[in-house]
Amino acid sequence: MTYCLIFNSKGMQNYRSASAKFRMLFLTCSSKLVSLRRLLIHSFPESLKVCGALHHIIHDNPFRLQVLVDKWPEFTSVICRPPLEEMTDPLDPYTNTYFVFSKDPQSLHQMLQDPQTVKWNQELQIQGCQPELGKVLQEVSSTYGSDMHTASNLLYMRDGMKGEEMEHSTISDLQFSTLNPDEANIVNAVWMYGGNKHSELFVKRCIQRFPTVCARKGGVGHPVAWVLSDQSSELRMGYTERLYRNQGMMRTMIIRLATVLNSKGAPLYCCVAPDNKSSQTATLAAGFPQVGRWQQWKFQPF
Repeated sequence: MTYCLIFNSKGMQNYRSASAKFRMLFLTCSSKLVSLRRLLIHSFPESLKVCGALHHIIHDNPFRLQVLVDKWPEFTSVICRPPLEEMTDPLDPYTNTYFVFSKDPQSLHQMLQDPQTVKWNQELQIQGCQPELGKVLQEVSSTYGSDMHTASNLLYMRDGMKGEEMEHSTISDLQFSTLNPDEANIVNAVWMYGGNKHSELFVKRCIQRFPTVCARKGGVGHPVAWVLSDQSSELRMGYTERLYRNQGMMRTMIIRLATVLNSKGAPLYCCVAPDNKSSQTATLAAGFPQVGRWQQWKFQPF
């Protein structure tokens, strides 16, 4: 099977298979990306992952993500991912990350089968907020000899923030700041999806590129609590040291970081594991109601 890259004058690149009718489009025009984001907002919460990635892509795109659609403007499936040539480490699923949204599983099936869409010969992860897409992902990945593992968390979202919330989100004896890149190892050591060298590099990139918030005793020393955001604008990796738990700390962290993200126009959402009752309580207390499910599908070649 051979492919040709077609440049056009409408802000898109077309990858067309020489032996198939399906044609995948790369959206590159800024006005089309803005239009896509506006349309995806009407599909919240299912489109949150892709829409959050689009927020960063439209502004400065620090992770150099690309936007793929099945057609335009009447799209049904969208995938955001790094350029294939930048996913050089086949054992790094943190770099090899794809965000997906689809209104038509058959269209998504076609996109995923195209080797110009997904590098199935690598360890990778696909994230989205549509549990029903797992069947399509399972079907396609199995044809490439890739084993799939699914994580499903509770999804929380809120529409915006109020200024007075920040004023009341204080903790005595602690001062708030941002994380430093050299503190990535501290975050990585307790992150449930981390704990390895690839995840530590990912955490460091997030600290360098995206908003974070942490609390330090007296404003100095190592952080005792933190929340980060990632390339899809999601609030992630929240943690509080044991001594400071049950004091409303995580609620405060969420409100402070959400206020920063809201000021930048990013969607506000996060996920919590089903068995993490304390974080669920803190998230609800921060004004984030549960709206659905967060999905992460991890793939590993046989």
